[in-house]
Amino acid sequence: MELRRSIAAGLLAGLAAALPASSALAQTPAPNSDITPNLTGVETPCNPPCGAGFQCKGGTCEPTTPNPSEAAAPAQPSQPVKNAQPAVEQNRPGDENMLPAWIHTSDFVDTRLSFLFADENVLAKPGETTPNSPGPRIAGTGQTAQFNQFYDNFNTRYTGFETLSNLVLYKKSDTFFHGLSAEAALALTVLVLAEKNNPQTQSTAIQDASSYIRLNYAPAAWDAKTEGISFTGFPLSADRMRLGYAYKISWGGSDIFPNQGGSVPGAKLMLNKNLGSMPFYAYAGIKTTTIENAQIHELETNYGVLGGAGIDVLPILRLEANAGYFQKGVNPEPQVLGVPVNSRGVAAEAVFHKGEPIGYSPDFALYKNDPNQPINFFRPESYPGGLSYTVALEGDFLQQTLADPDIFGATKTQNASASALQIRVKYDYLRLGFLGLYRSLSYIQFNAPGFPPFYDFPANTTEDPELFFAVNADYYFPAIHLTLGGIGGLQRPSSFTTSDTLGGNNPPAGLSGTRTVVVTDINTFDVLPTGASAVNVFSAKGTARMDISEYIAAVGQIYYTRNNNLTTFKDDILGVSEPSFQKPDILGFNLLLQARF
Repeated sequence: MELRRSIAAGLLAGLAAALPASSALAQTPAPNSDITPNLTGVETPCNPPCGAGFQCKGGTCEPTTPNPSEAAAPAQPSQPVKNAQPAVEQNRPGDENMLPAWIHTSDFVDTRLSFLFADENVLAKPGETTPNSPGPRIAGTGQTAQFNQFYDNFNTRYTGFETLSNLVLYKKSDTFFHGLSAEAALALTVLVLAEKNNPQTQSTAIQDASSYIRLNYAPAAWDAKTEGISFTGFPLSADRMRLGYAYKISWGGSDIFPNQGGSVPGAKLMLNKNLGSMPFYAYAGIKTTTIENAQIHELETNYGVLGGAGIDVLPILRLEANAGYFQKGVNPEPQVLGVPVNSRGVAAEAVFHKGEPIGYSPDFALYKNDPNQPINFFRPESYPGGLSYTVALEGDFLQQTLADPDIFGATKTQNASASALQIRVKYDYLRLGFLGLYRSLSYIQFNAPGFPPFYDFPANTTEDPELFFAVNADYYFPAIHLTLGGIGGLQRPSSFTTSDTLGGNNPPAGLSGTRTVVVTDINTFDVLPTGASAVNVFSAKGTARMDISEYIAAVGQIYYTRNNNLTTFKDDILGVSEPSFQKPDILGFNLLLQARF
């Protein structure tokens, strides 16, 4: 027995000597971390383990004392264990920093798995509407936008029903130069669309989620946690570097470049500094992409420059503004072939807030898995208690150069504008909200660009902007983990009214006269019958959410919408395809079981 103990102790001592760097892997969160591991009552193990007759206390091998006689003459190890040292401190299960910090350098996964049973319109049979309503079903595809209403997803590009995962390989460290830190992240979004590939649908869509390399320099007198000068390079996509503040009316992303031939990488130089008690930031950025020049039929580099600044003038008031200029290639239309299509614009926002930090769309934020700055885009709502509120008012004004449809060979500057008002109030377990939106028709079509593409609207066209407002309220019952709520809103959709140009130069009788086209989103239209005008849309939704665990929830929604602007084309007795109104009443439901982790 003594021989076996001696051999085991020798092997453990040799292993400890061969791996002296293992202790360097044990890291704890930085002193300024907002998250402190809970180590209360957790025994620190010994490394290497103690031999027979010894027990581990506080990372040190001490003799056991099973009875008084043995306590008087404690057993000793046959051979001292060299290089013994405490192992990595472990946290209790459930602590956010349960794993050693070094593991978090390359293991971040932010996933949303959705099981959805829904019907976008129980009042319509298959084939009666456009788009079609197939009937109640388990929605196992990525096409889930039809289950949303006009007031949904104001601050994100996603519907909330998708099955997707954000995968991040991340590394952050100090550098060889004092005050300079470096970090890098390969961020990918994997969107699951179907069970398998088919001619119409791919099974998955993998895209870069603005992977980046970032260098941050903080002079010795600056607060390294909140201040610094940083450079961020986006090797593949700089789409998260956008202008505007609410995602619904943000601009300057990758889609601002029409018909781009590849990726839209970019770079950003940013300053964060506290001006006394007022946090301040300013940045300047650049994007590039290649677009085929329609005149020479070769790829040509196009540039976008953008910048912005913001300051907290009061603890409850932040003011922000940004601006950008983008080259969008040349106009491919024969009458103005080769004329540059350039766009520019400004955006500004004022935010009043109390009791909670200013929140932004997660689509603007960079992904990281820094254990000192944990980010979970799918985290559930928190209720800290008391009163908190946020009031954000934003306005955007854009311009671009397009072909003038009324003067051959001429161009025209098209103006576009948008504004949004968001109010969020939370009192204990009650939440109230208000949304207001204004978008001009030219703003909706800004990335097309124009309608038809690369043209401004004709002089004989009357354009109406989109206007909507929505109010919502919900209440959380903590004892049963249930949230009940509702939202309702009224929308005047954007539209344009023109003469008989929709029927061509010599339109048939059925296609002549005044025509109105309702535009619900970029290149999404409903052509109304002759003489009809756009009318308001009403929608209301009731919701119930049951949190089953920290990461699984069941959600039920039922909604009613009355929209008398929906049309489809049908052949008349002469075989001429004419727009015809669909049923205006829509009654749908969503039953969702969703895991977020």
